[in-house]
Amino acid sequence: MDPIVDNWEDNSQFHLKRFTRKPQPRNDNQPTAEPPGPKLSLNTRIREYAKGASVSASAPAYLSIREIPTSEEISVLPNGEGEDVEVPANQVVGPWQSKQKYLSNHYALLREDAVTPLRNVVSELKAEPWVLEKDSIEHSYIYEKVGSQDVLVKGAANGVAAKLTFSLRRTGKKIIWEQSKRLIQGTLIAISPVQDMFKTICKVGVVAARPLSGVHSNPPEVDIFFGSPDEVEIDPQQEWVMVESSIGYFEAYRHTLMSLQKIAAEPFPLAEYIVGVEREISPPWYLERQPFKDLSPVFLSTDEWYRHIDIINGQWPDALTTKLDASQLEALRRILTKELAIIQGPPGTGKTHVSVLALKVLLQNKRHTDPPIIVSAHTNHALDQLLRHIAEFEPNFIRLGGMTMDKDIIEPRKLFNVKQATKLGVVPGGMKGQAMGAMRRLVKDMQELLKPLSEGAPFDEEVFNAYGILTEQQCKLLVKGAEHWVDLTLPEGVNAAISKWAGDELIQADRRTMPEDFGFDYEEMDLEFEQLKELEAEGKLNSEEESEGLKGERIRFDEPITGPEKLGKSYEYFESLLKDADLWQVPAGLRGPLYRYMQQKVKKAMLEKMRALVKAYDKHSKDLKIGKWEYDTNFLQASNIIGCTTTGLSKYRGLLDSLKPNIVLIEEAAETLEAYVTAACFTTLEHLILVGDHQQLRGHCNEKELEGDPFFLDVSMFERLVRNQVEFTQLTRQRRMHPEIRRALMPIYPKLEDHPDVLSRHPVPGMGDVRTYLYSHEWHEAHDDLMSKINRTEAIMVVGFFNYLINNGMKTKEITVLTFYNGQRKLILRGLRLHPNLQGEVFKVVTVDSYQGEENGIVLLSLARSNKQNNIGFLSVANRVCVAMSRAQRGFYIFGNARMLCKESILWFSLVEAMASNPRRIGFQLPLRCQKHGTMTHADVSRMNKSSVTSPAPGTSSAATIAPNNAMLHASALAMTPRASPTKTNPTITLTPIRRSSASPSKHPQDLVDMTPEAQAFRDFAAGGHVQADAAVIATANDLAAKERLRQLDEENAAMLFGDPFQDPALADKTNKLKLTGTRETKDGVVRNKYEGFYSMPAVAEKSRLQEPSLLD
Repeated sequence: MDPIVDNWEDNSQFHLKRFTRKPQPRNDNQPTAEPPGPKLSLNTRIREYAKGASVSASAPAYLSIREIPTSEEISVLPNGEGEDVEVPANQVVGPWQSKQKYLSNHYALLREDAVTPLRNVVSELKAEPWVLEKDSIEHSYIYEKVGSQDVLVKGAANGVAAKLTFSLRRTGKKIIWEQSKRLIQGTLIAISPVQDMFKTICKVGVVAARPLSGVHSNPPEVDIFFGSPDEVEIDPQQEWVMVESSIGYFEAYRHTLMSLQKIAAEPFPLAEYIVGVEREISPPWYLERQPFKDLSPVFLSTDEWYRHIDIINGQWPDALTTKLDASQLEALRRILTKELAIIQGPPGTGKTHVSVLALKVLLQNKRHTDPPIIVSAHTNHALDQLLRHIAEFEPNFIRLGGMTMDKDIIEPRKLFNVKQATKLGVVPGGMKGQAMGAMRRLVKDMQELLKPLSEGAPFDEEVFNAYGILTEQQCKLLVKGAEHWVDLTLPEGVNAAISKWAGDELIQADRRTMPEDFGFDYEEMDLEFEQLKELEAEGKLNSEEESEGLKGERIRFDEPITGPEKLGKSYEYFESLLKDADLWQVPAGLRGPLYRYMQQKVKKAMLEKMRALVKAYDKHSKDLKIGKWEYDTNFLQASNIIGCTTTGLSKYRGLLDSLKPNIVLIEEAAETLEAYVTAACFTTLEHLILVGDHQQLRGHCNEKELEGDPFFLDVSMFERLVRNQVEFTQLTRQRRMHPEIRRALMPIYPKLEDHPDVLSRHPVPGMGDVRTYLYSHEWHEAHDDLMSKINRTEAIMVVGFFNYLINNGMKTKEITVLTFYNGQRKLILRGLRLHPNLQGEVFKVVTVDSYQGEENGIVLLSLARSNKQNNIGFLSVANRVCVAMSRAQRGFYIFGNARMLCKESILWFSLVEAMASNPRRIGFQLPLRCQKHGTMTHADVSRMNKSSVTSPAPGTSSAATIAPNNAMLHASALAMTPRASPTKTNPTITLTPIRRSSASPSKHPQDLVDMTPEAQAFRDFAAGGHVQADAAVIATANDLAAKERLRQLDEENAAMLFGDPFQDPALADKTNKLKLTGTRETKDGVVRNKYEGFYSMPAVAEKSRLQEPSLLD
């Protein structure tokens, strides 16, 4: 047994080097082999992985926790009150005490985040059994009148599933299932008998499948797997209530939790860095054995020297022979020469390009006998993007996992499709055939066992005799007595002694779920399409499950008959009745209740046998999974690249481990919770590459309390190691944003430089040279039915500005609207779709959280928050702000309450100050320059408290398109006014365009006679030139007035936002945390202070984690 498994006691003397893998010698001179042909081979490592090491009695308790949460975990809080759940702290500064402490704490934190949402729902149902969804404060989805319809057995490769029907009464809405995350595959659910309501009984399971044909039926149906065989239920007459949480997704956790348990009994590669936080990183073991590599894919030269370079000890080529900048070249060198390579890529710096180039070099130096390189990303979308780049130079890759949106390049390379294209027969000695044979025999046993529940008639005497409830003598007397009775409802020749004996005392069992039509409105979709598809993709149990529902043979329940319940009669009373040898002596009024009692005893005994069969079936289904993986390894081993999500790294860990992978590259590593990266530490791992940016989005936690001190669950391994000054490389030259857009990021990335290419970005039509602008207002926010923040007036303004850009020549696909709140996203999207000028267009309106890694020409950012309490919510999260500010290429325009942001956030104070520097790009006016007419308009909203969007009147500039509309602000839905001139019923503030040129008077033929200038001027004036002259004077006056008004507003704005902060207690509180680095004086003599310090990198504390402020902000 592994000594690590034997000695579970953690102590500080246990040296970290013990966790590292022992280098295995390799013969680099051995001849290379060709990729495997059609002959299959057996890979026994999968069986060894599945069997695992035995866990001793002294092992930590977390190693014995089952995959699906237990009822004790879910219902730990009685009636919403009671004992607290103990959760260990996360150590984000300095080394961990030991490997086991590291793994056990991360397991406990991740488990708590996975279980808490459902636990809170169950706790709420205990306290308020009849609560409706609309009144729930725990994000509950509640389904009542739940009944078991059948069980899926034959062909159910992942276990025995039960089909449940349910009622949607408590939802209060009709469900658009195609757009809903309710009950999607992999969701954690809990059920309880309706008469118990989770007080004493709570059974936990996961959704096995949610075929649309099932949920669209009336009543709707869903398939579930119970948490364990001991929780399987088969009584079709029992009514249940079922709940799930609308937040969280268990499928994304379950496999990673199992991986952490598995790693506890294995050697832990790279533990000296991950656990011990050593700052200096060594080269990979395979590179030390053979440091000479071919770098020709990187350097633009035909020199043979580049094909045989000692990349550890030799001279590294300079940047003159490559298109990479200096920081990218340094990042590439780190990827190729360090066994743990950490690359930070700020927005637009080309981190994916560097990753792909590094993979190209690694593949160039890969031998046929080397295992495939594993590449991974946090999302399916990002993974597909990476694989598309790889496909340009390496067609031999395989995609593991669920659905992909790329049907041309990625879909044909999914493992399922690759297997379909090449049939290789049967693996010799594989477990698949043996497991399927055993499962078929168990299916026959289950069908025979459950036959009485599917015949649609009362149990006969033979069933009661088989289960020892009636004796042979009692059965004979029942049959003999029945011969004297005639039941006209039965076919001729059928005795049916039990039916004749019970007679009219038998009753029709209530059907638990009947068709319903409540006339509800449709439920509003609360997920973006991309987010829903991401969940559905992760929910696929394997890549073969592309079709609707589970495949296999079902045993449908049909038990319509029972007896009435006899209240006040005990168990002993009915047992005394059964002691009578002749049941015909039982009074007629008691025969129905006695039948019910016997029926329940049969089903109880049947349930025990069924659970035993399910337990055996589950064992063989696991063997079947091993057998399928034994077949799959032959395809994977023949590939050069294998791609999967970070969830897939855990889901397919046994399959991947059998390939003995030694190189793993993870994109979006800073957006991934630490445990998911830990799962990538296969026993044979020698080289781990982490690419990401910890200053952008962090990992997502269901339980927000776990994101703060002392848990820090959202802090990724990437960020933790960087904060602890483990060596890494940062890319420094961005190729996305125009310099004016990039300057707003200076408080976050002070060292970020511009590539020369960004200087040639085309200007934004209709905005002149204004590429960034923060349009400040004080329109109050609200919230929608789902309590998501919205700002109707701001949404109207954004829609109007969107329409203005379209009128000036932009295309809808070139504009993205971002917001921090899903409610505001839906509001703006509705406004765009209803706008009469934008009909039939497709819009990109998304939340910030779903847009990391994306970019577009123009980005409009709607902040939504504006309130008297100065609560800025999500806008205070620096990582989200960083993503929002860095998506635009050509133009970036923000709409929000700048004054409130500056008062409540040091980061926003710094960002706004950067945008207010020369040239000033902030104010209460929106500077517009008509692309068609060349006129400039400053939309003065300082006098407006309401706004809407109209189209320009005939003969006016398209820039003058902002007008108030009081009625629209109070409408229940966002609506846009049509293209029409303003009328008296829709009062409009007239905006005066600034015209840059005056018309010249036309000339008569006689004017061609030579004249003195004075005479010519007099003639022109007398011939009507005074009109044009007056117009020119007026235009000049208006121009000067507009400029003066703009200057005044800018000065007022500067005073409000950047006046002496110590005159404002709210600002004083923020700026006291900054370092004063200089002062400067404005035109009117006001002295302004300049502060720095928000994003400065603190030194790593050696003794106290309290010295790491960046993680405690």
